[in-house]
Amino acid sequence: MSIVAKQAVAKPALTRQLTEVLEFILPFAVVAGVWQLLAVSGWFPPVLIPSVPRVLETGWSLIRSGVLFEHLFASMARLLIGFAVGCGMGGMLGLAMGLSKRTERFFLPLLNLTLPIPSIALLPLTVLWFGLGNPSVVILVAFVVSLQVTLNTWTGVKTTSGLLLRVGQSMGAPRAMVIARIVLPSALPFVLTGLRLGLARGWIGTVAGEMVSSSNWGLGWMIFNALQFLQTATMLVGLATIGLVGYAIEKLVLQPIETRTVVRWGMLHR
Repeated sequence: MSIVAKQAVAKPALTRQLTEVLEFILPFAVVAGVWQLLAVSGWFPPVLIPSVPRVLETGWSLIRSGVLFEHLFASMARLLIGFAVGCGMGGMLGLAMGLSKRTERFFLPLLNLTLPIPSIALLPLTVLWFGLGNPSVVILVAFVVSLQVTLNTWTGVKTTSGLLLRVGQSMGAPRAMVIARIVLPSALPFVLTGLRLGLARGWIGTVAGEMVSSSNWGLGWMIFNALQFLQTATMLVGLATIGLVGYAIEKLVLQPIETRTVVRWGMLHR
């Protein structure tokens, strides 16, 4: 291919990438512009609606001092431990419910009862039973994550094609192979949905738990502590960090797993 032809191919690709970047930035730029207009309008005290430069300055100060990273690492540690435990528990329970009618009949009413309960409503119990500190936050995160993973894993197993199961059984495949080669790949799209929902609920549980039971470190504690001193800019930096971390986990972890599995297998189309 000639140099001119290569340039002709590369130009549309570059234009498409720039368009995607601009489309990504545009909503945030609009929100920042509206916020800045409210900040300079004089309708609200600066302590309640700080200007965008003030928020950016506060964020840079927290990054430069290392304080933001210390809070972030504390929150991430609690989230990841609780998320791992919750995924393990929820995955096994959801699989057992999907494969066993008796297990499904026993656990499904309990699952339907606990799903509507917000994580923040469980905080008093976790603090009462496990005290202040990391255990209550991790246990709360593990519990709320396990509910979402259980529900979606169970749904995925139940929607496995009966024809595929009969084909595997007619070929003499043992039960373990049927589960590993047919049931789990078929349920994977639902499992990934459960992981996404569990991550969102886990973040909520982490931040809420840190506001109540954490001591000194964590994004939730940072936000709550900033509220007591009317440090709105610090609160906004904490909220933005929570959103950015959740977005990064989605883009860097969950989406690549999805692309290399269910999208590659033709089970899901982007």
